[in-house]
Amino acid sequence: MENIKHIPFFFIFLCTLCMSSIYSNPTVYQSTINFLHEFRNSSESDFYEEVDNQYDPEKQTSRDVIVKYVYYLSNPQKESLITVTSVGTVLAATPITYAYNNMGFRRSFVMCAFISIIPALFFPICVNAKTYLLAIILRIFQGCSLAAFIPYVCKLSVFIPFDHITVPIIVFAYSHISEIFVHPIVSHMASSSLGWHSAHYGAVITILIIFFVFVLIHFDEDFKERAGTIGFCNAMFEYERTRSRTFDLRIPYLSIYQDFRIWVIFFTSFAYGCALQLFYQFGPTFFHKVVGHSEISSAYFTIIAPILNLITSCSSVYLYGKLANSEQNKMRFFNTVAFGTCGIFLFALGFFDPVHHKYIVTVMYILASSLLGCAYAGHLRMNQLRSGHLHLFLLVNIFIVNSAAMFFSSLLNVLIAKNTDYSSWSTLFIVHAIFLIIANIIFFFFCSSERANWAKEGYEDSSIQPYRDEPLPQFPL
Repeated sequence: MENIKHIPFFFIFLCTLCMSSIYSNPTVYQSTINFLHEFRNSSESDFYEEVDNQYDPEKQTSRDVIVKYVYYLSNPQKESLITVTSVGTVLAATPITYAYNNMGFRRSFVMCAFISIIPALFFPICVNAKTYLLAIILRIFQGCSLAAFIPYVCKLSVFIPFDHITVPIIVFAYSHISEIFVHPIVSHMASSSLGWHSAHYGAVITILIIFFVFVLIHFDEDFKERAGTIGFCNAMFEYERTRSRTFDLRIPYLSIYQDFRIWVIFFTSFAYGCALQLFYQFGPTFFHKVVGHSEISSAYFTIIAPILNLITSCSSVYLYGKLANSEQNKMRFFNTVAFGTCGIFLFALGFFDPVHHKYIVTVMYILASSLLGCAYAGHLRMNQLRSGHLHLFLLVNIFIVNSAAMFFSSLLNVLIAKNTDYSSWSTLFIVHAIFLIIANIIFFFFCSSERANWAKEGYEDSSIQPYRDEPLPQFPL
């Protein structure tokens, strides 16, 4: 309880809010993708026709009218703009880590915010200019901002005891929070007279406001004194770093990556990330294009998945402490509930036609994602127990694995699924279901609650360089 009193809850909440705003910026595109066809580019290959039945009340007759529409981008092109975002995240992981080690938390975090803002400002202009390759570059650049997770989670480790079971829920909560708020707000803005451009500019304004509060939040007496000594700008960015705890953490890279069970955790996390991105990234497209709901209804159906994930994740870690079984069996149980339930519903979705079973398909798609949150008491708990004091490093690894899963899931969607062809979506669901079942079977047999040797105190690894006689300055990880 004494430790809890000293946890700066408001600062943690503010950092989570900042991270959610950064994550929501690339997510805006996923909500506006259904509105892109409103902009013409006079490309014959992008025209499509729809038959509209019009009724004449005066003559009391009806007739079929063929309406010709044109997409701005083809469906594979639009969905490829989702796929490439994760490429930027993976590429930026090392540079952002280096920036954090050398510039501190506040400067690296604010830098990621600017990386997120710049592409969002130019993306609508790029779309109007009909430059697809430039749009790809902007989306990759925007994905780089998601690497803000690295300074974010490192900062949280200063205040939160990382051996607590709720830590994975806290550090990954931003992704669920942003999905809950982004889809309905963006869909209403895009469908209004403001147009889909307003959603991107609105996200930029939100980031600016939140990060302005973030920068100013530490303007206390100590800050004023430091600003008078070293200058306002230097104090604004360096003050937070001087108050952060520094780490003397020597990581046995070789032993970690030679541990087979760590790769089991990575593979299970990859399967979990693929399933999660299927619901989060392509929920609006599936509900609108395939099932036939309106854009607004599709947005509200999409946010049910992150809400249920937050509820089930909190419930699972609570029940985890109440069950009397061994740690190993509890992890097996919760991971099987998460992966098994999702896999079963996804597999069943492959055999229902949304034309005749519109609401059954909608409910099953939502239920498929409802218990994925139980994975926090499954493979993510095993990662925590096995890594011990190196849990922070493994969480960053899992974040990179999830970014790779984002790319793989998006790539499968581009290659397999077609917007209005449910048979191709059913194939995609079955592929994900099989992937989840295989990952859970592997986790079930290799699950372990034992602390790894490389995570025990006093362990020495050949990949760790010996200390220098004159040690270099230690920066926060």
